[in-house]
Amino acid sequence: MKDMELIEELLNSYIDGELDERKANEVKRLIDNDMQVRDAFDSLSRYKKLMASVSPAAAPEAFCESVAGRLERQILLEDTSGYHHHAGSRHLVIRRLMTAAAIIVLMAVLSVIVLDVVVPKSSRDKFVNNTLNKKQKLQVLYEKPFADVKPAEEAVVAVVPQKSSPVPIVAKLTLVTDSPVETDWLVGKALMNTGLFDKTVEIDRKTGSVKYVLNCGRDSLVSLLGELSFIWPKCTDAKLQIGTEQPGQYVTVNNVTSQQALEICKADSYGQRIRIANDIAVINNAAAADVLATYFAKQNTGSDLLMPEKPVLTSPEKTQQSTSDNSGGKANLTIMVIGR
Repeated sequence: MKDMELIEELLNSYIDGELDERKANEVKRLIDNDMQVRDAFDSLSRYKKLMASVSPAAAPEAFCESVAGRLERQILLEDTSGYHHHAGSRHLVIRRLMTAAAIIVLMAVLSVIVLDVVVPKSSRDKFVNNTLNKKQKLQVLYEKPFADVKPAEEAVVAVVPQKSSPVPIVAKLTLVTDSPVETDWLVGKALMNTGLFDKTVEIDRKTGSVKYVLNCGRDSLVSLLGELSFIWPKCTDAKLQIGTEQPGQYVTVNNVTSQQALEICKADSYGQRIRIANDIAVINNAAAADVLATYFAKQNTGSDLLMPEKPVLTSPEKTQQSTSDNSGGKANLTIMVIGR
């Protein structure tokens, strides 16, 4: 097919006299020797003679300009059809969004107008004042292990007076040490020995510090402090905070010893516990531990309350957990081990 198209093109050029002498001779020889080529040459010659015999007719006015304009418009539409489609879709979406926004604004304005007509001004002012003057709920800035006791006016009056429940022990023990890893291990061992590891509700280990929070009974707390007495020689500082009845308020005992912590937590009542903690806090703040040690060494005397010897437990019977976690009242203890 391609060869025939090439031959027809050569024949057209040959008939029109557009070939040079060498190519014209080759085409003539091909016509003389090939029947199919000769038939094609005769057909083309006849068509050209017929076309030449037809007289030319004048084209309508502005025909060329019309054709050129249509071709130009078709080319432009083909190049920008995709653009018009996307632009039209985007324009439609924008119009819909603007319509929706206008409807929302109109509904808001109508709501304000209806509210102004229906609700009296006095009621609106009262609502605004109540909203602006509403007091915020007080935030509790300390860890509350137990629920608040209901006020006396809300309690139902009983025929038989009941004994009020004791105030639970809320204590925070902070130990500062040069070997936090070893001290942390000893605290965990003390919790295991006293059976209180399962009562630990939170263990938070961070770089340079670890935090234990546990709920137990008072007797179990005393046993744990007895086990923790072995940790005091490894600490450079120790602080005990005893919670009061007012949330977030503590009595802080600096430079506390293990024996002092035991004496405070073994107190039978809340008032006695706070009184002992206040007395020890005043004494420890009045004089540093090394000054008191020097004084007692010169006087050849000692004080079990101020500078006690670290107790040594010789039997595991001293650290046995009480039969009831609530024996002697409830207690919440937070232990912080901080590396120096």
